[in-house]
Order: sequence, then C-alpha cells, then structure tokens
Amino acid sequence: MSILEGRRVLLVEDESLVAMLAEDMLIDLGCEVVVAMRLDQALRRLQAGDFDAAVLDVNLGETRSYPVADQLFERCIPFLFATGYGSAGLEPAYQAVPVMQKPYQKDQLEAQLRHLLTCEAVSRGADSGARVFTCGCALNSKDPGAAQIRAD
Repeated sequence: MSILEGRRVLLVEDESLVAMLAEDMLIDLGCEVVVAMRLDQALRRLQAGDFDAAVLDVNLGETRSYPVADQLFERCIPFLFATGYGSAGLEPAYQAVPVMQKPYQKDQLEAQLRHLLTCEAVSRGADSGARVFTCGCALNSKDPGAAQIRAD
C-alpha cells in the first residue's frame, strides 16, 4: 500500500481542465481529492474539513492562493504550490514552500506529495540544483534546521 492511499488532498486549481487532470492523477495515486476552483471556495473547504496535504495553484484568476497557504501553515498541513512560473513566481514570504512546475506530471506529483508526507528526500543525483525546504509540521518550527529536506 502506498503512503498516498486514502490521503485527503485539497486541490486548489482555477482552470477546469487542469483541475480535472490533476484530480484524476491524485485519484490514481490513491488520494481522496477535494477540489476548489476559487479562493473563497478553497477557504471554505479548508475550514470544513481535515486534510493530509494540499496542492495550490498560485494564481487564481485575479487573486493568489496565499490566504489558503497561510491557513495551511497555521493548521500544520503540508502543501506545495503548482505554477508555470516556478519559484520565481512566488512572493518572498513563500519562497521556502516547495514548488511543482506545471503542467502537472503524475510522477512528479507523487514524488512531491510523498516527500511532503514523509520528509523523504527525492533522489535526483549529486548535483541536482535542489533547494532546501521543510516539510510537515517543521514548517512552523522555531528551529530553522528542523526536518529539512532537499527537492527540485
């Protein structure tokens, strides 16, 4: 059984076809998926349920998903941003959050979620150009070195 089996994932994505594709990938990985396509909807869904992880599109039309990210930080729920702009598209306060480059790819999504849930390093070779970030509840830790991992 995979670590992702039965995990409840909040998927925040404003493009319907992209949301359906990502939802199908998550379901194939064994996750239970709750989709939100707007910021207000994402905040309501987050307040109404418990989640093991979240995947947030950064740009939601004219708004950003940062208020959802802030709630996830407060609730100690691991998450990643998905964007076509890479980490360069994030505001400085969110630079430590893992970023998955769009378009969604199932293997990358699986590795990133496994990574968030277990803090296992993603193997990419000796010189991967990876950046260091934290996972799980270590995101809120006062110790900046707590549970750090490397990822692309």
